[in-house]
Amino acid sequence: MPAPDLGPAPAHTTSDRPLFVHLLPALVDPGTLKGGVVIMIDALRASVTIAAALASGANCVLPVLTVEDAKTRLTRLLEQGTARSRIILGGERGGVLIPGFDLDNSPLAYTPEKVRGKDVIFTTANGTSTLLHASQAAKILIGALTNVSAVCKEVAEDDRPVHIICSGTRGEISLDDCLAAGAIAERLAPAGRGFGSDDSGLVCINLWREAQRTGLIEAMRSSRGGRNLGRLGFDADIRLCSAVDAINLLPVFDPAQGRITLR
Repeated sequence: MPAPDLGPAPAHTTSDRPLFVHLLPALVDPGTLKGGVVIMIDALRASVTIAAALASGANCVLPVLTVEDAKTRLTRLLEQGTARSRIILGGERGGVLIPGFDLDNSPLAYTPEKVRGKDVIFTTANGTSTLLHASQAAKILIGALTNVSAVCKEVAEDDRPVHIICSGTRGEISLDDCLAAGAIAERLAPAGRGFGSDDSGLVCINLWREAQRTGLIEAMRSSRGGRNLGRLGFDADIRLCSAVDAINLLPVFDPAQGRITLR
């Protein structure tokens, strides 16, 4: 913490089209997101899995906070007349399949044969909670390395403040999210956007550039999320999630409906 007798911070000139990078959801108050555009990043793997499900023809993804919330959402859909065969329970805890769920959090598991035409109820340790944290924003996009171009195209002409929020891992900063944030920020910053008062955006851009020089997949493997997935045998997921624009679609979250669909 700073010194208790520190005076007011010097004035910081904010761009008319500001770009904020938050290394963890806890570092941004939900109220400050009102009226802005949020890009939620959970690079390993929720952002990519959501996109993969929609690319494979899922009707929508329904993000929820807890396993119990997922079961409640399932009950509600069944009561509304949706057949159980048209619903997928998906997600993870500790990186692995939740007991009683249909699919885990591997984007490779969400094939057309399994999810086409179905509603995916989805909960993960980090990404879905970040989405719900951002629910007061005017627009909420899901981003990763796999859809950098689609994300940047969507916000290129938008004059509203843009907030990139990294989900992290269990409340701690994770390099994999920072790399994706850096890839997006590097494209947005030259287009007339100025960073907020801290250096999070510059840190992420520098990490992204260094990873391109030394090897992106290895950087993703070395991250907090990458190490976890490596131990669990999900190296194929790391390779997919490291592929820039591999699933270049734009999932958009509507918190009023509780649904993620494609732009």
